[in-house]
Amino acid sequence: MIEKKNLFYPYTVDNIHPGFSIDCVILSFHKKKLRILLNKFDISKYWQLPGGFMFKDESADEAAARILASRTGLTNVYLRQFHLFSDPKRTKMDQNIEYIEKNADKGRDVTNTNKWFLQRFISLGYYAFVKFDDVELVSVKEDTAKWFDVENLPALYSDHDNIIKTAKETIISLLPVIPIGYELLPEKFTMSELRKIYEIILGKTMDRRNFQRKVMSTGAIVQLDEIKSTSSYNPPILYSFDKDRKDIIDYSFY
Repeated sequence: MIEKKNLFYPYTVDNIHPGFSIDCVILSFHKKKLRILLNKFDISKYWQLPGGFMFKDESADEAAARILASRTGLTNVYLRQFHLFSDPKRTKMDQNIEYIEKNADKGRDVTNTNKWFLQRFISLGYYAFVKFDDVELVSVKEDTAKWFDVENLPALYSDHDNIIKTAKETIISLLPVIPIGYELLPEKFTMSELRKIYEIILGKTMDRRNFQRKVMSTGAIVQLDEIKSTSSYNPPILYSFDKDRKDIIDYSFY
């Protein structure tokens, strides 16, 4: 279990592995949009993936879990390592210099920061699926966290656009063997909500009838004797994943 006191424990050149960072692509689904969590420092014009550094007494997986918990309040969620970003040109040094200068302008001591922030960084990428209503966004002083539509992103720090692109490509390649719907949707959901997740990830429209037929043929989805409360004349039927088969992840819905 991650201790609360460690969620925003200060990084120093002495307690981390300099030059090695972790960035988390945290995805959720809300109002028929695939959402991604980003944060931004008040002195920066760039949004960035939730990230941080690995303390000398923790593993990369432990660091990623700590970073995710620090932003969402969640533990024990679907979190997977997917790529090491090591391009020598990935760090945009002008952005880091600007960050240090703005900190100095505010009268902050940047002596320690200069020791390790102006060097090459490699970053280990993780992606995570979280249920939107389970998340308690954590913003701290001078740092704001916010959900964005994954298809409409703001200006991003460093190579974080490439990290997101690579995460998406990885997820697409693994769609037959990851429980993306199970991890993103609430306990009860509509068929169109499940289909929309796949349409956004794959970047294409899927035939409604064919998708539903494939989904129901797996036996992993249960049709409930309930409808979703809407103002629609024909409110949609609700479904749920068969809890007895939640370990079966090869749904192959697409």
